Amino acid sequence: MFNFASCNLMMFVLGAVLFSGTVLLPQFLQTLMGYTAQAAGMVISMAAILLVFLLPLVGRLAGHFQSRHLLAYGWITLAVAMYFLCKHIDLLISFRAAAWMRIWQYLPVGFLFVPLTMAAYVGMPAEKSNAAAGLINFTRNIGQSVGTSAVTTLLARRSQYHQSVLAVYTHSPRFAAVFTGLTSRLQQAGLSLHSAQQQALARMYGMVMGQAQALSYIDIYWLLAVTSVLMFLLCFFLAKNKPGKGGQVAVH
Repeated sequence: MFNFASCNLMMFVLGAVLFSGTVLLPQFLQTLMGYTAQAAGMVISMAAILLVFLLPLVGRLAGHFQSRHLLAYGWITLAVAMYFLCKHIDLLISFRAAAWMRIWQYLPVGFLFVPLTMAAYVGMPAEKSNAAAGLINFTRNIGQSVGTSAVTTLLARRSQYHQSVLAVYTHSPRFAAVFTGLTSRLQQAGLSLHSAQQQALARMYGMVMGQAQALSYIDIYWLLAVTSVLMFLLCFFLAKNKPGKGGQVAVH
């Protein structure tokens, strides 16, 4: 029972992390970097294509390694990928860098879905397989919905927090110097002093907002990395299974 409950928890978290990542990166590219929906879709589609070729390999590995070991590898790799995003995502990343971020973020999922389904049936009576399959898929769907709603809310709140922190620096001499220089350049472009000051303030406010939102994305990826590490630790409490000795599994 503990094994099945733990696998359901992992499936819930996997659904939340997977859909959170699918929402976060395209939203970051479109809202902060000006990507079109098509360009953002091309960034995330490359990882899905590679995953198609990875899944058969994971199926073969499942016949030689315990499911919990494959799960541990998948979760720790996913945690490292999320931490990598925390350190490298910013407002200057290229299309290529964003695509590679998505690939490293998405490929570990291949080591989670199949082994997680197999581990859930360890010690499960055969007559309960259909009910177990339905519950696992239900848990994953709930995780997807909760994850999407949670990261959207957290993004807004963390963005407000970082905006309030960055606003403190608007009273610094460095900010005043930048504001004066930008105002001067706008005046040279033909604007009046009042218009130049208003536009300079608007541009600098936009920069502060962009940086605050970028920092909020980093916070979310950090949270996803920590959650993946917790799931990695949980893997070692799962029951052992005999590789290649699995029975019939109902999949819906």
